[in-house]
Formats: sequence, structure tokens, C-alpha cells
Amino acid sequence: MTQGEIEGLSIITEQAASRLEKEILLDIVRRIKINSEITSSAEWQIQRLRQMGVFDEYIKSQLQTYLKITEKEVENLYRDVVRNEYEKFDSIFKETGVTRVPFLENEEMQKLIEAILQQTKNKFLNITNTLGFISIQLGKKTFTSLADFFQKTLDNAMLGILTGAFDYNTALVKAVKEMTRSGIRTIDYATGRSYRVESASRTALMTGFGQITGLMNEQTAKMLGVNDYEVTFHVGARPTHQIWQGKVYNYEELVDICGLGNATGLCGINCYHWYMPFVKGVSKRNYTDSWLEEQIRKENRIKEYKGKEYTTYTALQKQRSMELLMRKQRQEIVMLKEGKANEFDLIAAKSRYRSTMQQYTDFSKKMDLPQQNDRIYMDGLGKVSPGALSKPKRKERNTGAFKGIEIPMQKRYVEIFAKKYGVRIDDMIVKIQRNEELLNLFFAGSTDYDQVGRIDLFPNAFTSEEQLIRTIIHERCHVLQLRKYGKYYTQENLEKMEEIAYRFEEFWYNIVRRRVQQ
Repeated sequence: MTQGEIEGLSIITEQAASRLEKEILLDIVRRIKINSEITSSAEWQIQRLRQMGVFDEYIKSQLQTYLKITEKEVENLYRDVVRNEYEKFDSIFKETGVTRVPFLENEEMQKLIEAILQQTKNKFLNITNTLGFISIQLGKKTFTSLADFFQKTLDNAMLGILTGAFDYNTALVKAVKEMTRSGIRTIDYATGRSYRVESASRTALMTGFGQITGLMNEQTAKMLGVNDYEVTFHVGARPTHQIWQGKVYNYEELVDICGLGNATGLCGINCYHWYMPFVKGVSKRNYTDSWLEEQIRKENRIKEYKGKEYTTYTALQKQRSMELLMRKQRQEIVMLKEGKANEFDLIAAKSRYRSTMQQYTDFSKKMDLPQQNDRIYMDGLGKVSPGALSKPKRKERNTGAFKGIEIPMQKRYVEIFAKKYGVRIDDMIVKIQRNEELLNLFFAGSTDYDQVGRIDLFPNAFTSEEQLIRTIIHERCHVLQLRKYGKYYTQENLEKMEEIAYRFEEFWYNIVRRRVQQ
């Protein structure tokens, strides 16, 4: 199996876990919204009891759906993948003259698969039985079950609304931030550690897969009469695994050198390596020692990004962290929309998401790593528009936090400079955003993916004449892309669209600049 195939094994179970999380979080938001319309404490107490029962039944149905999906996928995966790996050694058996029992007739192998399959299903069942949220109380992390969290969140929101301590929007934003900060988690009561549900799902599946393939290959080696194994190789292995991956060892060395059977070693937790029988004189190594040394040297070469140093391994860890952050930000946007949050909170959430998206693209390019967009969009939330912003209250001139900005943040100045440079804006809707939070963004504009033809100019677009024109040209390119390809294609190919827009910007700015100079 290739590295990509290995990493893709768990994507379906992770998607199921993400969908489970999405449905539960959105349901909590919907119930906060429904109950916010209650005007008396007596009415609230009656509604509260009803809502707790409804929520409990809803959760049970969602958990059953999750278990059905995961159990089916795990069973199909284990049987199909293991069979393919089993049959890969047919040629070696033929070369050595050893007869091997066909896969479906191998009773020992079938019993092994059944045992580990049941073990994995039990792990998924345990995940569903220990779901909740992590909250910070007095500086300490506290685990709260789903039912208790829902009750506490609903009580706190309604108490604040009914007493006038804060409004509905404040209660909603507070609840959403707490939920996305934690994400739905499963707890290991033996250790007290908690894991996000998609992470726990991935670990459960990959652990079982590693056990099956390992035992299958040991059985194969025994039939071939050998005690040697070749360990697989993959890019971005953790440093402690780099030193032994891709080489040939006897079984005792797998234990002593590679840490087989250890949680942190070969086939341990979140390890993507496994070991295959190696017949000396028949099998050929996949990687030479010299190639492995050169690869390790390349992967440990230091690359810098914004003052920090990264190896391939640490860069991949950073990528995973940014993907998780974007999934959290996407959850926040969708929940705020569902709860009808005010426009300023929605604008701020979308701006944070777009900023992270751009940083992710820039970082991946700098590190020479492919973007794992499937890991971002596996949350089942669909396409979350990063650029649909509405106009805050207008200010007539640059004052306060915007005082140092060179160009007045007014529509007429946009029109003046667009006309000066011959840049067309009459076929677009131009909105100027004056939210102070937008000053912290490194980009200067946004294109609305829902209202095609609209662009938003942020404060940083007005820092200079050049910046303003470049921003207009850049966002105009995105508008043209949307008109030609549509919303979903452009968002699915965001990196490509952004790259084209930067080239478009550079090309046209140099042309219009020369026109003005002449």
C-alpha cells in the first residue's frame, strides 16, 4: 500500500465522527435559539424538562447512526485490505515452491480477522459511551458528559437572558466558542486523557489494522520458513521511527530495535509503518540504505516560516494543527449562522477562517507539502463561504484606529482611483468594511462567494494608492472566476484560483501603472 492509501484508510470513519459532532453541536444551537424566545421562568422550567428528554433521544439516534456506519466500514476495510495484502505474496510462494492456503479457506486468518474486528467494534462502542466536552473551570480542565453539558449550557444561556444579564447573541457566541474550543471528545477514564472524537475513531481503526497486518505477515513468514521482515517507509515519519524504517530485520530485532509491541514503537499508536516477510535471495528491498540516508537528510533539513524552523515531520504536525483549526472555525461559522448571530460576530468568524486558509496555503507551499483539503472538508459542513461580509455602520472619514491609513475609506475615493488607473468597477458591488478587528488581517479584501459580483475592501486596502488598486484588481479576478466557474468549483480549487489571482494582479497592475506614468 502507498502512503496515501494508508492515510486514506481512516477517512470514512473520521467523516462519520465529524458528521456526528456536527449534528450534536447544531442541535444544541437550535435548542438555545428556540428557548431564547421564552419570556417567563415558569415557562422555561416546563420547556427545560421537555428539551432534556428530546435531546437525549436525539443523541441516541445519532450515536446509533455513527456506529452503523463505522462498523460497516471497518468490516469492509479489514476484509478487503487484508485480503489484498495477503494475496500480494502469491508470487513469492510460487518462487519458493511453498503452497499456501487461499485466503477464504485460511481458518486461522478468518478467526484472527473476526477477533480483531470485534475488538475494534468494542472500541467504537466505548467511544460513543464516553462522549462529552472539556471545559476550563478555575484554571483546570473538566470533562462533562453530553447530557450534562447540554443542561449546563442551556441553563446558563437562559439564566442570563431571563435575568437581563446578557442578550441572546452574547449567550450564543459564548456557547459556540466553548463548544468549538473543545469539540466533542471521548475520555479514557483509566488515564483521564480525552481525545477528539475523529482522532479517537482514527486511532481505533488504525490500531486494529496494524494488528491484523502484523499477525498476517507473521503467519506468512512462518509458512515460508523465514524470520526476516522488511519495515515499510513513509514521508514525515516521527524522528524515533526514521532511524529504523525501510530496513530489513529479524523478528527479535523488530522488538528490540523498532519497538514492536510498544505503544510508541512499530505498529504502535498512530504509527503508519508495518512489516512484511522478507525471503533472502528472493525478495528485493524497496529502499537502499543510501536512499534512506539521503531521504532522512532531506526531511531533517530546516525550513523557516515566519521566524520558526521546521523539519518535514514538524511541518506535517503544523499542517494537521491548522486543518483542525479550520474545522473548528468552519463549525463556528455554521453554528453562528444557524443561531442567527449578529453580523459583526459572523464577519469576525469568517475573517479568521479566511486568514487561516491563506496561512495554510502559504505554509504548505513554503514547506513543499501537498494541501490535505480532504481533511479540512471531512466535517460534512459543505462549502463555508469565507468572504460573504456585510457592511457595518459607515464612517465618513478615517478616524480612531484608522487614523493612520493614507487613503480615506470612502466609496468616492475608490471610484476616483479606479478611474485614474482605468480599472473597471462599474460591473461590481464594492463594500467598504470598517471593523477594527479587520486591521489584524494580512489580506486587504474579500470576494463574496454567495453574492457574485460583490467585493469587500478591508482597512488595509487603503494603506496606499498601489495597495488599493492591487486589491481591486485581485478581487475583480475572483469575481471573474466565480462568473465563469461558479461558487463550488472555485472554492474546491481555492489554491489554484488564488495563484491565478496573484498573477492577474501583478500583470494588470504593471500595465495600469505604466498608463498613469505616461
